[in-house]
Amino acid sequence: MMGTEAVTNNSENATGSSRVVPSKVDGIALCTAFVLIFVFVVVGNLLTIVLFAVNRSLRKKSLLLVINMAFADLMLGILSLPLYIHDVGYRFDLWKGLWPMSVSIFYTIIDTFFSQASLISAAFISGERFYAIYWPFKHGTLSTRAYRILIFSVWVLTLLVTALFSTRDFLFSMKLSLYY
Repeated sequence: MMGTEAVTNNSENATGSSRVVPSKVDGIALCTAFVLIFVFVVVGNLLTIVLFAVNRSLRKKSLLLVINMAFADLMLGILSLPLYIHDVGYRFDLWKGLWPMSVSIFYTIIDTFFSQASLISAAFISGERFYAIYWPFKHGTLSTRAYRILIFSVWVLTLLVTALFSTRDFLFSMKLSLYY
């Protein structure tokens, strides 16, 4: 490849060890990729939610958990991804301006909250699909109320996990938190 030496410049620090210095071209490529991901996440999840709301044939009880996950992913894309793109661009010196501590705390909590909501929703969808396969006749008799309880459980569990993770991260050092 031509020009790879410009991308992976090695610089010596005071201890004599070399480290890879990222170039602005890498930062621009990474931020561009994240902007495309942002567009796909937002458009895809919005489309999913709108189709569910508009199309009556898609309004099945078993799709409520999928729509719940689409909402969590949409919020992750809308709230967390732009802040992450800004952070990546800042680390590659594409723009200046450090976040205030309040924005950093907001980003950490929002990112943790909606990431956990998405993961927990995926786990609940898997559990619901297992239930549908293992007990197909019982699954057919599940009420909308049962799905609402499951969705409520997803968000309560997400809130508890986020509270635990955020408390751990802010009260203890990162090293101790990773060990924990």
